[in-house]
Amino acid sequence: MSMILKTKPLQTIYKSLGLEERGKVQQFLGKTVADNLKKYVSLKSGTQKDSVNPINGGKQVIINVPYARFQAEGKVMVGVKSRSAYARRGERKVVINKNLKYHSSKLRGAHPFERMKADKRDKILMQTANYARRLDNG
Repeated sequence: MSMILKTKPLQTIYKSLGLEERGKVQQFLGKTVADNLKKYVSLKSGTQKDSVNPINGGKQVIINVPYARFQAEGKVMVGVKSRSAYARRGERKVVINKNLKYHSSKLRGAHPFERMKADKRDKILMQTANYARRLDNG
């Protein structure tokens, strides 16, 4: 007895399940990561929190403010010549060995993505898997 099994191409199956690159599942994952990350970034004025967005179809999440890098590292930066955190216009800044102080929540601080991932990884993956299952059944 022989059997012939005909299936759709793999890319077609991925697309129908929302699993293709920049597809519905990846976009959901990027949005979920961004939403969770907002609770971990610095919140003095709210600008940094409001600038957290998924890009590239959910493949990356960025914090789109000029000072995000040093805020995420958690170290103070000072001007090379002035040695002040309020450097002169055009003056290059360097990182010094002094930690930043974060306000408003125990969640906020240095290395927000790594801390968020350690706290929320399993929850985010479960939410994404449930979303993908709903797409499959719907």
